[in-house]
Amino acid sequence: MDDEKAYGLYRYRWVVLGAFMVVGALTQLMWLNYAAITVSTNELTGVAEIMGRSESSITLLATMFPLLYIPVSIPAGIIIDRKGFRFAVLLGAVLTAGFSFLRLFAGNYPLVLIGMIGIAIGQPFVLNSITKMVSAWFPTEESALATGIATLSLFLGMIVALALTPALLKGFGDDLSAVRWIVLVYSLAAAGGAVLFALLARAKPPKPPKRTEEELQGEDAAINWGSLRAIFDLYNFRLLCAIILIGNGAFVGILQLIDQILKPKGISQDTAGFIGAVMVMAGVVGCVVIPGLSDKYRRRKPFLLIAAGVAIPTLFLIAQLQSAAQIYVVAAFTGFFLFSAFPLVLTFAEETTGHALTGTATSILLLLGNAGGVILTLLMIALKNVTGTPFYLSMIMLVVLFGVALLIATFLKEPVAKKV
Repeated sequence: MDDEKAYGLYRYRWVVLGAFMVVGALTQLMWLNYAAITVSTNELTGVAEIMGRSESSITLLATMFPLLYIPVSIPAGIIIDRKGFRFAVLLGAVLTAGFSFLRLFAGNYPLVLIGMIGIAIGQPFVLNSITKMVSAWFPTEESALATGIATLSLFLGMIVALALTPALLKGFGDDLSAVRWIVLVYSLAAAGGAVLFALLARAKPPKPPKRTEEELQGEDAAINWGSLRAIFDLYNFRLLCAIILIGNGAFVGILQLIDQILKPKGISQDTAGFIGAVMVMAGVVGCVVIPGLSDKYRRRKPFLLIAAGVAIPTLFLIAQLQSAAQIYVVAAFTGFFLFSAFPLVLTFAEETTGHALTGTATSILLLLGNAGGVILTLLMIALKNVTGTPFYLSMIMLVVLFGVALLIATFLKEPVAKKV
């Protein structure tokens, strides 16, 4: 009875989660701000032409995010564990909003680049705080679901950026002034998100939620660079690092190159974009359904095995199929299971390290995930023309890598819950 009185479960946890989701979605909106309007089409003048820059210069604006994630991620994780998720998310939200306004100088590319760099630096403070926020407010039996819902917001931000930005550019006049108006709208939204989070998000509840994982270190342990060795000494964590390197790397590579992958099949750029959107939307659903089942059965490993197992035949089918209709269906299955593995990996890691070091652990995983995105994208491009069909060998490479990920996942050990 005394143990029960030591824990609390508050409805306000959903308010905190909602406030985080707003900021998380806005970081992804900023990342893909120019992605859907980079090149000229029959309907729109691309940002590259409007700003008088090359397409690669505009692409670089989005590329800064995964590149800067690598050096910033671990320092951000240490700050999260030292100062708490509220401090870190607020810092990231302020950086996002503040540097976003710098991009109003749309005719000055160096200032726009500096603005995107500042936003990119703020992103890890937000995304790496997911598990810290969840473990501070949610009990273990809701961990995967809460992490999945938080992750869902990131995909929603991507969808909004890709779907809304072209319409806004067209509506505002398809010129330099229109680009400024888009930036202003998104910057005001970012500022509003920061204010909303500051007002609604509390650092912790009056009583902590009931958690059953063992702590790697005590809650008051020193959080520093020496903690990295303790984390990497964990058997499960090393395996999760390899899994997220492959899984997130493949996700980034496929979404960035999907129009090029499908073009040799006679599928138009617009249709390829819709297929990518279907994959992401199916992933949004999967990020709620699969983690919810994982919480219900209190198991993580089987669902990671299913995700890797499903990716093997579905990616092979995407490489083989020529029909857009069939690829739509297969892409939906791929997104549903593959994207749902992301919150499960984060939850598995949090239950492996405990609350005290979950910010640092998440930062390491997301660093490797972003590095995997860069590495696998480059490898896919390098293998593009090795066979007669462009990107066929690239897709087969991903199939083989998911076979490796499936093998690695079989060696995971479910964390042993402590008695409370």
